Formats: sequence, structure tokens, C-alpha cells
Amino acid sequence: MPAEPYDIVRRATTLHTSIVDDVPQLKRGRVWCHGCGATLKVDSAECLRHGWPRCCGCTMSIDSPEERDARP
Repeated sequence: MPAEPYDIVRRATTLHTSIVDDVPQLKRGRVWCHGCGATLKVDSAECLRHGWPRCCGCTMSIDSPEERDARP
């Protein structure tokens, strides 16, 4: 059975919020610059919709410096 147009619109408006709720790095709402170490509080759902902040010419990361350092 095809979805009703209202259901399609309702699901589309909550898609980004649902993604944020499932990813801890997005849920904390903070991004970091790999270049200078700057940090910025963000609305992750809005960033998914419209783009991530940039710093030092690059897109800021959802991974904290500690998380990046812990990678093999």
C-alpha cells in the first residue's frame, strides 16, 4: 500500500533528527577543526540539512581530538 502524502512529508521532516538521535557524535552537537583545534556548538540536524561549518579551509569534524587520537 503506497504511503499517504502526509506520511511522506512527516517522515521527511523528521529524517535528520532521527539520524542525529542514532549517532552519538552528532547528538552531542559539537564540531572540531583539524587545523587550529577550534570547536563550535552546532545543531547537527540543521548541518545535515544545509552543510557543515568550515574552518581553516576545511569542513569541521564531528570527531573530537581524543577520538581522532585513539584511532589506530
